[in-house]
Amino acid sequence: MPTLFAIGGGEIADAETRPMDEAVVDATGVDEPEVLFLPTASADAVGYVEKFTEYYGEDLGCSTSVARLSRAREAPVAELIEAADAVYVGGGDTGYMLDTWRTRGVDDLLRTAWQDGTVMAGLSAGALCWFEGGISDAVWLEDVPLGPVHGLGIVRDLHATVHADPDRRETFREYCSVRDATGIALEDLAAIEVRDEEWRIHTASPNAFAFHVREDAVVPLPTDGEYRPLAALR
Repeated sequence: MPTLFAIGGGEIADAETRPMDEAVVDATGVDEPEVLFLPTASADAVGYVEKFTEYYGEDLGCSTSVARLSRAREAPVAELIEAADAVYVGGGDTGYMLDTWRTRGVDDLLRTAWQDGTVMAGLSAGALCWFEGGISDAVWLEDVPLGPVHGLGIVRDLHATVHADPDRRETFREYCSVRDATGIALEDLAAIEVRDEEWRIHTASPNAFAFHVREDAVVPLPTDGEYRPLAALR
């Protein structure tokens, strides 16, 4: 069934997000899943790729592959996505990543794979990208620390932001108010899992939270592990 995990932030090199990462692996239903890493947002940073490969490969027992879209123009991304049991999107520059995907047709490939049951996951930029849009600090506007980005819309009718400290949550509330929208604000070490038309929150710390953001309110979401209807968040 279509499943994705959007993780607000954390360091995979330090296994800070391990509870969510283990849930990603479990959601594939495969003993040794093929996990494709998309490090586009970091411009395919070599060190990031090495850390991911060691963590998901050696620590979590997966078979890993990497689609380098920034440096290898002819990367066989369609074949890699089709072969993957899960796709994990790394953090970095959200706008650059989404522009690159749209130029290369990766956005459509990911939508098709999602519909076919490939587990989608990601951290920071790799979390924000699945929603209709949201706010990011990776913008090219002078004197604008947080600006809007247009996401893939795989999670329909919901917007998002990550690294959601109080100031960013308030800016995101204003963003939602202007657009008559609702959204999800994810702190570091907090994630939302979307499965079909249900959701639940995962955390790697008792001090990590996710929030439902409306034009007039910012409300913490329950962390009891229960699935709830996605329609209630829209």
